[in-house]
Amino acid sequence: MPGVANARADGWNRPPIDRMANLNVEPGDATLADMIAGIDRGIVMETNCSWSIDDSRNKFQFGCERGRLIVNGKITHTVKNPNYRGISAHFWRSLKRVGDADTVRVLGTPYCGKGEPSQLIRVGHASPACVFGDVDVFGGED
Repeated sequence: MPGVANARADGWNRPPIDRMANLNVEPGDATLADMIAGIDRGIVMETNCSWSIDDSRNKFQFGCERGRLIVNGKITHTVKNPNYRGISAHFWRSLKRVGDADTVRVLGTPYCGKGEPSQLIRVGHASPACVFGDVDVFGGED
C-alpha cells in the first residue's frame, strides 16, 4: 500500500510519529431542516470541548459546550455541556442520515499531541451534518 503521510514530525529535530489522519465524510442528500424534522427526541451537539478515546480507538467520549434539544422535529432550547460516548464501530453503524453539501463544515482540532518531548500537529476533518441513532448522551444542563 502506498504511504499516506501520517508519520509526521513537528520539526526537523523530532522523529516522525504515527499520526491521526485527516478524515472526511462525503455529503449525502438531506437538508439540515429535513434531518431535524425527522427526529422525535434528540440533541444537536455543538462546539466540541473535550475528547477521550482509548488506545485501541474503540471506546470514546466527547463533550460539547452547547447543545440544542430537538423535540418532535423542532429545536426547543439550549443545554450546556452535553456529552456523548460509545464504541466506534457501533457508533458508525448507527448513522441514519447524512447532510447535503450545504451542511459541510471543515472542523478539527489545532493539534494532535503525542511524543516525548511533546509534538503538536494540526488535524482537520470535513464533514456534513449527520444523524446518529441510539447514542449514549449524558450531562447537559438547562
